[in-house]
Amino acid sequence: MKTVYVGIDLGSKVCVGTARDSMGNILNSRSFGTSEKNLIDYVAGQKGKTRVLMEECELAGWVYRTLLPNAESVEVCDPKRNAWISRSERKDDRVDSRKLSEQLRIGSYSVIYHPEEDEMAAFKISVQHYDKTVKRSTKLKLQIKATLRGQGVMTTTGHVYGRTGREKAIEKVKHPAIREILVQDLELLDQLMKEKQQARSRVIRISKKFPVTERFKKIPGIGPILAAQFVAFVQNPHRFSKRRLWAFPRLGIAKRSSDGVNLGPERLSRSGNGSMKDLSRKAYEAAMRTRDPNGIKIFYGRSLSRTGDPNHARLNTQRKILAIMLAMWRDGTEYSDDLVLGKRA
Repeated sequence: MKTVYVGIDLGSKVCVGTARDSMGNILNSRSFGTSEKNLIDYVAGQKGKTRVLMEECELAGWVYRTLLPNAESVEVCDPKRNAWISRSERKDDRVDSRKLSEQLRIGSYSVIYHPEEDEMAAFKISVQHYDKTVKRSTKLKLQIKATLRGQGVMTTTGHVYGRTGREKAIEKVKHPAIREILVQDLELLDQLMKEKQQARSRVIRISKKFPVTERFKKIPGIGPILAAQFVAFVQNPHRFSKRRLWAFPRLGIAKRSSDGVNLGPERLSRSGNGSMKDLSRKAYEAAMRTRDPNGIKIFYGRSLSRTGDPNHARLNTQRKILAIMLAMWRDGTEYSDDLVLGKRA
């Protein structure tokens, strides 16, 4: 049976699909309204083993899981690495779909992973919603303090967000309009803090469907939210080698050279998932704050002795924490300090 290569340019109202054969000849190209039925009808209507490629966007996860049972393969590619489409002077939906079908045929694209299961996809969205709620509340807190400083009211602690503290701070503001703004912002903050707690409870509740999150909490520095974030962002422990895992949270080393000559100093990679990097930093800091000795602290001390550089030792420890979490999930092992220190396979 022949293979048909389908590229779909996704849009919230209209999608455009193009199908090619293995020789690169266009078999068909048409637009259709964005709906589950239309997507399935277009892909299932191809004559042959159908492979599908689309670019990452807010629709990609839903379309991926919609088409997966109806095609030989479905993949999502990274638009940031797709200069042929993103930087082209001639750009429209039909042209883009043709380019996607050709890139699929020749294998010239970088895949972005999407989970096949709705449960994992919903869990990731829940974790991302919690992260966004935290960022919104933090931003509003900084905004409130900045407004107070602009009126000569200096605050050094978080007491200004409580009932008593906010009343005392607002009393010091002379202009009534500014006082009204502060009252409004503080009421909004109260609502955001309530939503943050609800989002946190939701993440913890859903995380119970993934038993590995409970085992992760045995690692020094890992609480329920960090455990949930690791599962939500990694999604499948078998998709990463140890070194690929380090690159994912921007902890890999980027090297550029030409003809054996370095084109600049080594640096941390700037591409990847910033939330995962933040997770590893928080886990490291929490493990170092614990009173009792643990494998993470010992590993950091050894790395510091070896490198003589606190920053390098910290980064090595962050990488180690992520590698331990990946191994525990992939291999079903339990945490122990010996696992961190290499005394056990």
